Amino acid sequence: MAASRHVVPGIALALCVGGAAFADTPAIDTAPAATAAAPGWHGHRRGGLRQVLAKLNLTADQQAQVKSILAQAKPQFQALMASGRATHEALSTTAPTDHPAYDSLLAASKANAASRLQLRSDVWAQVYTVLTPAQQAEVPVFVAAQKAARDARRAAWRNAHTPS
Repeated sequence: MAASRHVVPGIALALCVGGAAFADTPAIDTAPAATAAAPGWHGHRRGGLRQVLAKLNLTADQQAQVKSILAQAKPQFQALMASGRATHEALSTTAPTDHPAYDSLLAASKANAASRLQLRSDVWAQVYTVLTPAQQAEVPVFVAAQKAARDARRAAWRNAHTPS
């Protein structure tokens, strides 16, 4: 069984800001890939909206409207993600001392992040109008429950991994 690969946080930070000090350091082999398929695992950046919508018991009509909204926004999300990846790769290979190039890449990265955030907000606003007032009232309850569960998982992990 293949092992999943995790990058040491310092390495990820160095690569994110364009540093090359740790670029040749290999990722660390950790837990088996079966961990990723464990119950409750929803993958990176997945869940939030989908989990909330799954708990709202949407009607068939509401589901169709939400699918339409998401399908309409999908090409924009994909373009922004591709642009973000390209900018991130360029930032990781550009020295921070190369001011004109690095500064323009950093500005592009910030603009891309702002565009993704705005698109996500716009999509949520469109989806929110599809919900009934009762469903809209349930959203904060589900979000709070997700946060409480996430905080509990983090606390349990910290307790299990903190040296005595």
